[in-house]
Amino acid sequence: MGVAARRVKLLEELRQRQATPIGRAQLRERVKVEHTLAHIGHWQGDQARYLGQRKNLFDLRRLAVVHNLHVLVRMSVFTNKTPNTETA
Repeated sequence: MGVAARRVKLLEELRQRQATPIGRAQLRERVKVEHTLAHIGHWQGDQARYLGQRKNLFDLRRLAVVHNLHVLVRMSVFTNKTPNTETA
């Protein structure tokens, strides 16, 4: 089986999954994960920043924390439309 035939078979399988409610839910979850990984990959770049696996793992986790903070800030902006600016 050639590459083109495998690709066609894979696309048919994905279309069948997309036709069911469970399949659509799985695809929506996958999109969230892929966007998160894309953001982290964009910030981190293509090359390792440090020498050694331990330091690069730390850098990856640091970027994951930064991404989570960005998500929290974005969520708080959408939930709190008006800031609390009470003065005594």
